[in-house]
Amino acid sequence: MVFNKIIFATILPICLLTACSGNNSSGAIKNRDDGGLAGTSSSGNEAHFSCIIDGQSVSGGAADPMQIFNIGSINDVDEGQELLFFLNDAKSAEAIPNSAHALRFSIPCKTGSVSFGHEENGWGIEVDIRADKDHQATYFSDSFTVNVTKISSTNATGTFSGKFTLREGAYSSGYKKEIEVTDGKFDVPMKK
Repeated sequence: MVFNKIIFATILPICLLTACSGNNSSGAIKNRDDGGLAGTSSSGNEAHFSCIIDGQSVSGGAADPMQIFNIGSINDVDEGQELLFFLNDAKSAEAIPNSAHALRFSIPCKTGSVSFGHEENGWGIEVDIRADKDHQATYFSDSFTVNVTKISSTNATGTFSGKFTLREGAYSSGYKKEIEVTDGKFDVPMKK
């Protein structure tokens, strides 16, 4: 799990830079003024998610043209098959690098409820919170539960909650040491 986190921390900035250069909003999902999602992604599906992160309501954002955020994939890993998806609350594809919240899920690819502790069997959820344009706090799952209600070739749905601890060696000592995520719901399209 630590290796996955290091890889994620290294690859994410590269993916974000690549996603922001060239393709602008083609195929992005945009929020309407009434809070619903309008438009479709390149796969014709919409992404929806919501949760409460340490008392603050957070909800789904745009699917980016590179199909990294708000889109799920199934991958073979040492532990079997993994359902991997990144949730991001940006309101447009262009805003993804500056979004306030992002969640990375690496969970067993199966329906039903799963609960894990800190770095258990390589599974986990990571929460990134951008404090300002130059600083971001990364929290690793301490204990979490995900209930996947559906996995199909078109989408994955479910609920989630958990407690998270600030990454060791965090940039600023002003970040909260622990946070809680509650009332999480997701419905993300799957990569084609």
